[in-house]
Amino acid sequence: MQLSKLILWSDDDPARAVLAYQRMRPLDQERTIWCRNVQETISTLYDYREQLDIVSFGHDFEGLKFMNSKSDKSGMEIIRWLENLFVKEPGEFKLYENTKFIIHSWNVTQSLRMIDRMNKLKLNVKYTPFGSGNVL
Repeated sequence: MQLSKLILWSDDDPARAVLAYQRMRPLDQERTIWCRNVQETISTLYDYREQLDIVSFGHDFEGLKFMNSKSDKSGMEIIRWLENLFVKEPGEFKLYENTKFIIHSWNVTQSLRMIDRMNKLKLNVKYTPFGSGNVL
C-alpha cells in the first residue's frame, strides 16, 4: 500500500494559516497538517517523514518579528534539527530527499541563512515569502 503524500504547513499566525489553506487546491487542503510552533513542526517532520511531499515554514514564531535565530523557538531550530539528523541518522535524513521545502518567512535575512544551510544539506528548498506567490 502506498502512503499518501502530505503537506506540512508551519506558522504561528492562525489568520495566515487560514489564508494559506483557502488558497490551496481542495486536494491539497485535504492532505495538509498545520503546526503552530517549532516543536510541533519537528515532531511532525519526524512522525510523518515517509509521507511528506511539501514542508513550508518560516523563521519567526511566537508572534515575534525578527526573532533571534539562536532561539530554540525560531525556524532556525528546524534547520538545526535537520542538520543533526543528517549527521546522526543519515538513513532517516535520506527520507527527505524528495521533499520540497519552502521558506515563507518575511524575515529575509534569516530566510536566506536557512536556505543556505538547507542547500548545504542538498535539500530541495526555495524562498517564497508569504503572499508573494503560490502558497505551495
